[in-house]
Parts: sequence; structure tokens; C-alpha cells
Amino acid sequence: KSKGQFYTPSEVSQVIAKIIGTGSANRRDQTVYDPTCGSGSLLLKVAHEASSGVTIYGQEIDVATRAMCVMNMWLHENQYATIATENTITHPQFTNKQALKEFDFAVANPPFSTKSWSRGLNPENDEFKRFDGFDIPPSKNGDYAFLLHLVKSLKRTGKGAIILPHGVLFRGNVEAVIRKNLINRGYVKGIIGLPSNLFYGTGIPACIIFIDKEHAEGRKGIFLIDASKGFVKDGNKNRLQAKDIH
Repeated sequence: KSKGQFYTPSEVSQVIAKIIGTGSANRRDQTVYDPTCGSGSLLLKVAHEASSGVTIYGQEIDVATRAMCVMNMWLHENQYATIATENTITHPQFTNKQALKEFDFAVANPPFSTKSWSRGLNPENDEFKRFDGFDIPPSKNGDYAFLLHLVKSLKRTGKGAIILPHGVLFRGNVEAVIRKNLINRGYVKGIIGLPSNLFYGTGIPACIIFIDKEHAEGRKGIFLIDASKGFVKDGNKNRLQAKDIH
């Protein structure tokens, strides 16, 4: 009942792992990062795609969940993964002086629409400049805060994916401004609309937003996939089949 707090369905993790392309990673020193890593299931799926291995970084706010993540890394022979604990938005642990550390790949399944994302932070004067050029997410909804953190954490050729509630695609006001700025920069490569009732703890439909900084300035469009009908019922949840993932 409680595992929705820190578990991304395996099938969704597989989709993300295939699309961000860690299978093309050919050096162990290439990096993958999850700013809200939970028990590490999404990180492990993405790292597993890399035949030569990748270096894993994660941060998790809950101390007990972070301990589970460390155990999970050891059990899956990734004992050299670096898993930090603290609030990612207010106290990111992977930094170079006053800038966020940048990674080759980044993935995230943050808590949906968290209301207290900015507590302990002054977004107007964010020392890591995550909101510069985009705008500040609404004080009572942190979806875009996590998205902008992920964008800022990618190298110039970095690729990332984040799972967010469907509302990020059409909510208005300041979120519409942020969305427009992201699109104008060419950062958003593709969006997949997922079926409802896939995730533990919520029945609302979610989407995967794919970020690709490489060739962003020349990007002319966004690849949109409506995958909301591709699932099988499994008890009281919906689940992706192999053909849906494909």
C-alpha cells in the first residue's frame, strides 16, 4: 500500500531506459542521475541498458527509503553508486561550487504536484539559477520545479526523462509560460501520454517528457505519442504489456 512513495512501475522504467538511450553509453564514466530516486528501481533499469555500465548518482529525501536504495544498488552489483539524502530542490547534494553538477543522463519520477516544494528556498534568488529564463513554478505545485531541476542537471548534450501528471501539458498561468520557454529552447524532444491508473498511490494519468539538449537549437517539433489506450488490466491497476512498451 505504501510503495507508491518510492516505486516506479517496471514497464514505465523500461520505456524510459530505451528512449533516453543509455544503451549507447560505452564508457563507465558516463553518468546517470535521479534527483528523486526512491528505492532506485528507475535508476537500475536505466543503468542496466548500458552494456559497459554507467556511474550512478541519486538523491532521496526520506532516510529509510534512501537506505533501501543503497541496499538495492548492492543487490544489483552497483555498489559504487552515490546515493545522497536531503531535499533535492532546497538542498541539492551534487554541486560544483555554485552550480549543479551536470550529467550525461537524468531520469525522475518525482512526487506529483507537491505543494511545499519551495519551503526553505527563495526561488527568485536560487543560487543554482534553475528558473532563470523560464519563470518560477507556482508556489503550491512543484511539478515544473522538478522538471527545471532536471533540465539544469544535464550536460549540453545530455538526455533526460521525467514522469509528471498530465496537467503539466495544459495548465495555464505561469506553467504555460514555463512550458512555452522550454519549447522555444528546443529542449523537449518528445512526450508520451500514459494510461491512467498505472502508478501506485494515484489513479491520475501521467506523461513522460523527454528532454534532449543535443541539437536543441535546431529542433523544429515535438514527437507526441498518445499511449493512453495501450494497457492490460491487472487486478485494480493497469499495466503495460510488451507490445505497449514496444
